[in-house]
Amino acid sequence: MNDFKASPQLENGYIQIANELMDAILRYPFRNSELKIVLAIIRKTYGWKKKKDRLSFSQISNLVKISSRHTKRVIKRLVIDNVVFKEKDGNNNVLGLNKNYYSWRLWETLIPDDRIVTGKVSDSALQR
Repeated sequence: MNDFKASPQLENGYIQIANELMDAILRYPFRNSELKIVLAIIRKTYGWKKKKDRLSFSQISNLVKISSRHTKRVIKRLVIDNVVFKEKDGNNNVLGLNKNYYSWRLWETLIPDDRIVTGKVSDSALQR
């Protein structure tokens, strides 16, 4: 029998993210690996009260249990889609989430009813 018990406590750390941004993430049609990597970037940045941080592909890969090679491809796609921004600091990658979710590329291809309206995910879009 498993005697392990999970006991998460806010005192051990938490991630603060605006509900509006979380709604946009939930509504955006990410693939599984894309969502995992976005959440990992949020964990490694917002989880430490930072907007961006030096993150290696292998660091993210180990966190989400996806190969480094696939992680690199997915991050490249997320950067192209303007969901994640990537800067260089010497040989290091500085990654962060683009909070301006209106500029995320796929929103441009969705039908108008699926887009976010007035800065929040519309109730009708959430009910689909």
